[in-house]
Amino acid sequence: MGVCSDTLAGNPLMATAPEPNPRPSPRMDQYYARPQRLVKVSARRRLNLLILGEGSPTVIFAPGGGASTLEWARVQHPISAKTRTVAYDNAGFGFSDPGPLPRTGSACVNDLRSALKAADVAPPYVLVGWSLGGLHMRLFAFRHPEEVVGMVLVDSSTEHQGRRLFEVTGNPLFDEAQRARHPEVRALRAKAIRVEKLAREGALKPGTPEYDEFVGPPLPTVTPAVNAARVAQFCSPARYRAMRSEMKHFMGVTSDEVAAARRPLGDIPIIMLTASRLPPNLPLDKADAWREVLCSMHDEFAALSTRGVRRTVDAGHGIQIEKPEVVIGAIEEVLARSRAR
Repeated sequence: MGVCSDTLAGNPLMATAPEPNPRPSPRMDQYYARPQRLVKVSARRRLNLLILGEGSPTVIFAPGGGASTLEWARVQHPISAKTRTVAYDNAGFGFSDPGPLPRTGSACVNDLRSALKAADVAPPYVLVGWSLGGLHMRLFAFRHPEEVVGMVLVDSSTEHQGRRLFEVTGNPLFDEAQRARHPEVRALRAKAIRVEKLAREGALKPGTPEYDEFVGPPLPTVTPAVNAARVAQFCSPARYRAMRSEMKHFMGVTSDEVAAARRPLGDIPIIMLTASRLPPNLPLDKADAWREVLCSMHDEFAALSTRGVRRTVDAGHGIQIEKPEVVIGAIEEVLARSRAR
């Protein structure tokens, strides 16, 4: 995670010392070292919600694959000074209880809607989603457009994006038909199963290669208590079950669900933010084609609204961490436009 901008006063992830020697604020322990509001989504399961601020519409922050409320900290707190906000952990991640498999887009959206109802957080909503969370928010908007008054999608995943990326890269890792049989994917799946087994046995410990790869060292931008909570979450077997299921269905069932629900979104304000920096392992001769396809996919979604736009941001995939002020500005713009409708 990057260092928070000094302009984001009031944000609990803001460094209390100037760069390059940031010190995390102890205030973050209040929000990210323990569960916030554990809301029942079924008789035996709860979802962790972080609800801040007051006002309407409510801004919903959807996590990316394997992420938690922590990834939105630099954005949620400033926005909560202007309206009510809700960040959440998907089932099996963060402080949320594990959920039944498979973890498809429908499963995640249904959990969220159940949690919002149980917490008495009624629409209208502005939906904000990052990466895989952006795909989930698309499904939410397509199925329940009457509840949505705006959207900000941050370097969002797109339904069946692998097919189009395969066309320009020729990389079989992006081809849905070849992916399951690809040696790298099979090796990664075997590794993930092994890590889950180690976690289940309590053997995912510092000093092991699996711990170093999947948990890693403490984050310098968070407090010891938040780091301890993160380690506990990253050593949970439920996390790896949920992650394997989410990733397994991302290009298949989840993409099919979104494609089947796709529809025009009227005049709701939509801002699509596209990262300009591409994956570091992408061959240079494929970079321009990759960028063109990525922008095209984001343009197509923005065009589903008469007030949809796409903007390129000079940042990597985690725009909300690297350039939080850009995401904050986009949400503020959508809020203003939604209130003026």
